[in-house]
Amino acid sequence: MPAVWTYPWTLSREGIAAACERLTECGIDAVNVASHYHSVRSMQPRFPDDLFRTYAGGCYFEPDEAFDRLPIDPTVNRIGSWDDPLAEIVDGVHDRGMAVNAWTVCLHNSRLGATNPEYRIESAFGDAHDHSLCPSHPEVRAYFAAVVDSIRERGVDEIQLESIGFPSAFHDHGSQFGHDKRQTVTTDVEAALLSQCFCDGCRAAAASHPVDLERAQTSVRALVRRSLADPTASPSSFDAIVEREPVLGNLFDFRATVVERLLERLADAAGSTPLNYYAMESYGSEPSDLALSGVRLEDLEEHLDRVTAICYVSDPELARERIRTLDQIGGLPVDTGITLDPNVVDRREQVCDLVDGVRSVTDGSLSIYHHSLATETHLEWIADALA
Repeated sequence: MPAVWTYPWTLSREGIAAACERLTECGIDAVNVASHYHSVRSMQPRFPDDLFRTYAGGCYFEPDEAFDRLPIDPTVNRIGSWDDPLAEIVDGVHDRGMAVNAWTVCLHNSRLGATNPEYRIESAFGDAHDHSLCPSHPEVRAYFAAVVDSIRERGVDEIQLESIGFPSAFHDHGSQFGHDKRQTVTTDVEAALLSQCFCDGCRAAAASHPVDLERAQTSVRALVRRSLADPTASPSSFDAIVEREPVLGNLFDFRATVVERLLERLADAAGSTPLNYYAMESYGSEPSDLALSGVRLEDLEEHLDRVTAICYVSDPELARERIRTLDQIGGLPVDTGITLDPNVVDRREQVCDLVDGVRSVTDGSLSIYHHSLATETHLEWIADALA
């Protein structure tokens, strides 16, 4: 089932009927449409009279009364005259024989963080970051369970989850963050240490887990301070640090239990609607990057139906290796995502090679990023690659 990621405003601008007709001509039979999303400024090159669209983080459906009982209010982004964009898209796309998958970004949301500061992530030094809510809070888990439940009720074919793990401190969106400026903290290990959350929600959740959070915080501070004082004092590997300071191993074990608890709530809310996880967190798309966010895929299998290998690369062998790695971690079917980003692929032949390459190792679904950002030439490349 080849699919494209897309935005509601592009489907509105092009018209659902016209968009489905063009995508069907390209060999596409499903859309992964943003349903709950972070802030974005997006260019849609096929419509130069309506080139830029900017939306704050929010949902693209009409919230129901379930949210009235929650302390976190959903922020709603309106699209044209649609009262409920996701419902309109599901009905319209289904009428044309195509599937609709709900692209659902969870914790990473600057607008929610700014309007709900008591649920933000907080570093070992007390810095709070707007760009992500902390999943240790029961209220945060309840909010995203309500989001998934609302999306399920719209009749989508699959719910696809992004950003379920603890984020990097250097992965922000929003008007107040600006460009990332730093001359130290240059490795993933340093970034992960500086990104460890020690908010009140984490402290409450850690009370029932065998981790000494205070001691872990002290260790994180000491390790990070070395990098802050000397840019050449990069820490050793993550495994070496954990071996030297077991409390940090306990800390990451704790993170993994929190993420699993969140996903368990989301799976319950999804009911019989399949749940897919994009194996990508703020540290990157390599399967080895997931652990830095507290995502242990082998612990999450019972709550998921599928997993998507994000292969935004130009080398088919690298894409195949990511798919194989995820396949070896557990027994979940593996789907694949590739990109048309010109910084990654810039020729029709590359797209064809990538499609052929990933299909040689998996019969899972293929998704292509990104319908809204694509030129007409990109759509022709998709048609050639899928022919």
